[in-house]
Amino acid sequence: MRLRHLLSLGVLLVSMLACSMGGEAISDAPATVTVETIDDEHVETALPAPNTDQANRAVDKFFNSFVDSDAPGAVVIILKDGKTLYKAAYGLANLEKHQSLTTDHVLHLGSVGKQFTSLGIMMLAQGGKLAYDDPVSKYIPELKHYGKDFTIRHLLHHTSGLTDYTDEIQDAMFERASQPTNDDLVAVLADMDGPSTPPGDVFEYSNPGYELLGTIIERVSGQKFADFMQTRIFGPLGMTHTFSLPNEKRRTDPLVAMSYTGSSNAPEAYPSDDLDGLYGSGSIYTTVGDMALYDEALYAGTLLPVSVLQDAFEPAQLNDNSSEPYGFGWELEESDGQSYVAHSGAWLGFNSDYVRLLDKHLSVIVLLNRDYDYPDDPRIALKVSQFYLKP
Repeated sequence: MRLRHLLSLGVLLVSMLACSMGGEAISDAPATVTVETIDDEHVETALPAPNTDQANRAVDKFFNSFVDSDAPGAVVIILKDGKTLYKAAYGLANLEKHQSLTTDHVLHLGSVGKQFTSLGIMMLAQGGKLAYDDPVSKYIPELKHYGKDFTIRHLLHHTSGLTDYTDEIQDAMFERASQPTNDDLVAVLADMDGPSTPPGDVFEYSNPGYELLGTIIERVSGQKFADFMQTRIFGPLGMTHTFSLPNEKRRTDPLVAMSYTGSSNAPEAYPSDDLDGLYGSGSIYTTVGDMALYDEALYAGTLLPVSVLQDAFEPAQLNDNSSEPYGFGWELEESDGQSYVAHSGAWLGFNSDYVRLLDKHLSVIVLLNRDYDYPDDPRIALKVSQFYLKP
């Protein structure tokens, strides 16, 4: 029993040291022992691998280099083989309240949410409710004049020929409503002649395209987008702090962090936007803990068989037989010979980055409640992953 108390004390000291450097941390690696905590509850705790403590310290040094204790900050989690190697929070969740940011705080994913939309489409396809090469007009007949070659697959790959939001599209939506919804977008697109370029000719990142995918999910499932996400993904995985807009929790949950835009010298709260009524391209709030559940579910094939999910990591094929390194809501990247899948996001002053090194079962998720003054070359989650790849 004495040895077990000593192990518990050692784990506590490691946690206290990490917190003193700006984050809340735990160290989980594959080897586990049973320890007795101060309140005499028995839990499974992973012992750190030889280089994990060094990597954790490097993470703290990295985030403390650009996040001050009195500024909006960041939350990070590093996952390996289904275990949490490290998670920590830096800076403030709310400047006015001087509330520290924690790993339990809820932040907006921005465009990282696109992968949840693509996952919803893939789940419906797996259930025989739709096919990737179905014309969009099969489910959104208002766009029949876009033609049969304007397909779901094109929307997923950003090769549909739809542009991103232009002044013309936004002005037309705001003429319909002060806070436009997906229905307003569909009506505006229905009044247009069709996509700007033939489907499949070029890759052009298109948020409206993913809004259309959100609408297809609703029309095929018979559920609101937020309800589909909850009943088919968030609920089954136990992601209890994750939700899609519209949802009142965004304003009522005290753990939803405030976001900030501007600069370090003049941060400005950014609580809402007139385009918040749109969903599909990125409308999801979550925590790093919930994202850990989701990440492992992808590896384990909990929501979709791993062989089916592989379609999400295949590049887009263009009409000229060239390819574009973007799958179904995933960027397909390589750095220093290391392949990985990823996505970043930015909305309302929030920023996010999610990197998965599939062959190493290593994932890094970074959520920030500010859109300024943070290193992104290389992308921030990839930079963090490199600390854990060093020998």
